[in-house]
Order: sequence, then structure tokens, then C-alpha cells
Amino acid sequence: MINENESKNEKLFTKPVRDGIVEYIEIDVDEYDFDGFQVVMREFFSKANCPAITIKYGSIVSNLCAIRKLDECSHINLLINMQKKLLVVKPCDEDAKDSFQWSRINNKDTLKAREITGWYFTYRLYDDMKWNKDGIMKMLGTLLKCRGEKIFVFNLIDAEAYHFPPETSADDTKRRKRVPYMPERWQTIYGQSYEESKKPIISTFGEIDGFVPITIPKAPSKKPIDTEKNKHNLFNSSENVNKEETEDGTT
Repeated sequence: MINENESKNEKLFTKPVRDGIVEYIEIDVDEYDFDGFQVVMREFFSKANCPAITIKYGSIVSNLCAIRKLDECSHINLLINMQKKLLVVKPCDEDAKDSFQWSRINNKDTLKAREITGWYFTYRLYDDMKWNKDGIMKMLGTLLKCRGEKIFVFNLIDAEAYHFPPETSADDTKRRKRVPYMPERWQTIYGQSYEESKKPIISTFGEIDGFVPITIPKAPSKKPIDTEKNKHNLFNSSENVNKEETEDGTT
């Protein structure tokens, strides 16, 4: 014999059908407890259509998604805070101090990203972050609005590295093999806690302490890079670990 509690539960989770349309049960609650939950990081999924910047030893370039989200501005300032390991992209006028062009319109009237040569900047950044110069670093950005102005914030700690060994891809012999690396701490988390994810990365742009604009110096003459040094890892070996090899980079 079914007791009263079992009868109520069965009634609660039944999906009644009326005129061939399934009516799903909705339960109203005052508040849901997200304690203990983590917001899964975007980096664990395909990065297609995600705003990102890519830094190589010698240059920096953004993707079109980031440029479009900043209203297709042509010139930006870079601001960096090495204490917080944050990089900020801020739109500016062409004639503003320390501005440089990160996008252009080609002769077909199409928006294109512009790769910026910056040997001194990347040399210092790779050295400060203990990145291996053979690695290509990629990080996703967070779009913020500060006093009506849009900016992108990139967390340098969450940079992924890609290495291209002198081998062809198993799936496509015309392409070089690509090996992705990730920060070691990602192996023990899915992302920030729900409460941490709600905290602002910065308050207002005018109140960011420790940020200074990056001056892009003139590029020196190109010299061969010694690739025999520091080949043990693309990151600092004490902080990062080799990720499983994938070919499409959609990790």
C-alpha cells in the first residue's frame, strides 16, 4: 500500500499532458543556495567566438571578437598590473599618448586585426611571468563597463600556452602539430566559487592602483632566437604541467 508521502512525491514529479502539450512542473523557491558551487571556466570549452589576445615572443595580437566588442576601435592603450597579474585593453584616440593601432580596415572594407611587434614588452613580460619564449600564450578577456567606457581585462595567470614542435599533425600532414599546456592549478578546480565570480575584477577604471601604460618601443633588428635553451617546459615547471595533446585547440 502506498503511504501518503509517496503519493505526494509521485504527484509532484508527474508531467501531466493536456491537449498533447507537456506541462513541466515549476517549483518556486525564495532563494537557491550556491554555496560549494564553482562556475566552470570558459577555458575548458571551445574558444570559438570568445574575445582573446595571443602573445608571442615578439608580438601581440587580438582576435576580431575582442575588437568588435570594443566597438571596432582602431587604437588602444595597454595597462598592466604585475602585482595583480592583470592586463587591461582600453580604447583611446589615435593621437593619445602611448596609443597603438590594433585593428585596421583593408582594401575590401573588411575589419582585420593588426599584429603589433613589441620585442621589449614581450621580453619583459615573458621574463616576469616565467614563460618559456618558445610558447605562444593565449588568454580570454572579460569585458567591463567603467563609467560608460568599455575595457577588456585579461588575467595573465590564466594564460594557456601552445607549442608547435617540428612535426606534422596526425590528422593533417600539411599542418604543424600543436601541443597545448595549461596552468597546473586548473587540474584541481573547475573555476571560481560562485561567490568569488560575483566579485568585481576592478572597481572603476579611474581607481585602479598600480597600473601604468605600456610604452611600445621601436623594435630592434630581428635576430635568430636560441631555441635550445629552456626547452623543458613552456611555463615555469614548478607552476604548470603539460596538458594532453590535442590538435584542434578547443579545450
